[in-house]
Amino acid sequence: MADAPDFQTTEEGRQYENEIMAFLSGEKKDYPNYFGGLKIASGHEFNIYSPIDPTIQYGIFQEPESGTMTEAVSAALKAYESWCIKPIEERARYFQALPGVFRAKRLNYAAAITVSSGMVREDALAEVDAAIEAIEKILEDAKTVGRRRSIGVWAIISAHNSPFASPIASAVAAMVAGNTVVMNPSKYCPMPAHMFYNLMEKYQLPDGVLNLIVDRKEYSTEELANDMRVMGLVATGSGERLEDLMFLQVDDEMKFINEIKGMNPALVYRPSDMKATVKNIIDSAFSYTGQRLYSCSKVIITRDDQAKFTEVLAEYMKDLRVDDPVNDTTYTGPLINMENAEKFKNKAMELLPYTIAKASPVSKDLPENYVSPIAVTGLDFDDDLNFMDSGLPILNVCVVDSVDAMFEALEDTECGLSAGIFTKDSKLIDRFNSEVDVPLKYINESSRKLKPAYVAVLENYFK
Repeated sequence: MADAPDFQTTEEGRQYENEIMAFLSGEKKDYPNYFGGLKIASGHEFNIYSPIDPTIQYGIFQEPESGTMTEAVSAALKAYESWCIKPIEERARYFQALPGVFRAKRLNYAAAITVSSGMVREDALAEVDAAIEAIEKILEDAKTVGRRRSIGVWAIISAHNSPFASPIASAVAAMVAGNTVVMNPSKYCPMPAHMFYNLMEKYQLPDGVLNLIVDRKEYSTEELANDMRVMGLVATGSGERLEDLMFLQVDDEMKFINEIKGMNPALVYRPSDMKATVKNIIDSAFSYTGQRLYSCSKVIITRDDQAKFTEVLAEYMKDLRVDDPVNDTTYTGPLINMENAEKFKNKAMELLPYTIAKASPVSKDLPENYVSPIAVTGLDFDDDLNFMDSGLPILNVCVVDSVDAMFEALEDTECGLSAGIFTKDSKLIDRFNSEVDVPLKYINESSRKLKPAYVAVLENYFK
């Protein structure tokens, strides 16, 4: 870890680092599971370590016993009986203080997000700010939504990609709408969800309205998703645990909000400023080491732009610094776990003949889950990286012969939550807007500015 203030260039950076140091030097908390307002300890503990450094243990969590998730849904169902009949104004009041608290303790929450997920300060603060904005919108919408029917128990299953903004916004929206919630965050960074639960406990949210289960073995995720009493499900993030939810056999009554990360691809065609475009592409692809909900993993360009794009990309990527995310001078930090790091290293070795650009080498003093992002081109047509997101810091530059071919390539891409375009051609932008069907679009700017799309829309949580 960095020693303050040697690696901080701003006063905010020094305050943020002090928050991190205070957090790490404090007593390691025991985090139980919660249902029906009860703290549930199984006696089977597991430690959570920061992706920043495997020697940093920041919490002790309880592995749930068999049946715990079923009990959590039962508690949520019981609480639903009285919660759903409260006026929406009364329900909203329980969450009224959240935006102010998040603003007042913005750096404290960002520090916790960094320790648990490995995000640099900019991305951790963006998580807090996105949560504030989303909750304010939900509370404002609650004033005008009128009488609507809630649907019951919602499952909110989340990963490390957005450990704070996405799951918290979806939980607040579901509860304001009159539903009850069972949260099931990532075993790799569950602390932000716990901080939210503890805050709602402080504001005396009725028992069972919010329930929280973390499972090291992740059996309970499938148990929760397949519980027929769950009437709504939010899936947000990446990884096999989330992707498996796409194949759930759900009943017609169940609502499914899909915020699973895709390739978030971008088209590049005769941009007005190639250097600015490449900077935005790099930002879209490699901030938070390619792990954000909106990280771009595929760029589609024409042959006319290929040479210049590749030249600028290689030039800029060699200066990207992968290091301790607490340091101000770091561009991006580690992957969330060693398993993903191993996948990346094996894939990077396989892709060596296709690699056209790479970030600066990682210091040998850093743990093995710190890796140098790469850009590749010329992959075989049937390579998975042409169609599916890897969740790793690999940018695939796909070169085509024409504008029409760009849109065909985009059509064959698992876009996920967003798509972007970089061009000075206004007619092409119009075509992009009319033909590309994704929740969010980014035009001549980084996808880093995008925020959770579906989860903060109060309308989605009613019948």
